Amino acid sequence: MEKKYDNVFMKRFYYFNLYVIKGKSGDILIDTGFICMKKRVKKWLDQFNIKLIILTHVHVDHAWNVKYIQELYNCKVAIGVKDKDNLDNSKINSIARSFRYIRWTNLMNWGMNKFVPKDYKIDFYLKNNEVIEKYGLKLKIIWLKGHTTGSIGIRYKNFLFVGDALVNRGKKVSIAFQNQHPIDAVKSVKKIFKENPDYIFVGHDNVITKNKLYSSFNLIDKA
Repeated sequence: MEKKYDNVFMKRFYYFNLYVIKGKSGDILIDTGFICMKKRVKKWLDQFNIKLIILTHVHVDHAWNVKYIQELYNCKVAIGVKDKDNLDNSKINSIARSFRYIRWTNLMNWGMNKFVPKDYKIDFYLKNNEVIEKYGLKLKIIWLKGHTTGSIGIRYKNFLFVGDALVNRGKKVSIAFQNQHPIDAVKSVKKIFKENPDYIFVGHDNVITKNKLYSSFNLIDKA
């Protein structure tokens, strides 16, 4: 089901969320999904005028369809500059958040090494606090490293796209169960609080409201 927030369109494919920000002279796609989604993604994206793909991070489940979409719509691609080393996924060996997630994290690490996206051309490398003004839109890039070395957030109006910097499962919001740099992942949550968005769009779960974000973390975590 497609959901709309102002001029932001959200579509859930299986367990993966894609977002399109509709501009006056072109549209921006955030993340591209996994191998199982290609035909369905095309069917959805055909209604838009995709000019730019921004990846929140280069994990294979967010980047698998980049080359396909890039060639299909002749659009540009941008990633966080610090995710350069992660492009082939082979160096992405994450650490489990707790003992209960070790087996699942090991499986994810194996999958990241086995399923490598086809090479795609990077047109822009994005830096912290960089402002993108294209297609009648204004976006701000925020480094949210932790889940991967180069994970970024994208601020647009009162919305913040955070990829897998947060998960929204059950009654509370938390950091992902596996991260390349767990300490940085916690620091990135504090950066999200400083941005104080009304809505947070995540990679795999339902949209996070400001109220749920604040009720999920202790005050000490927000300092």
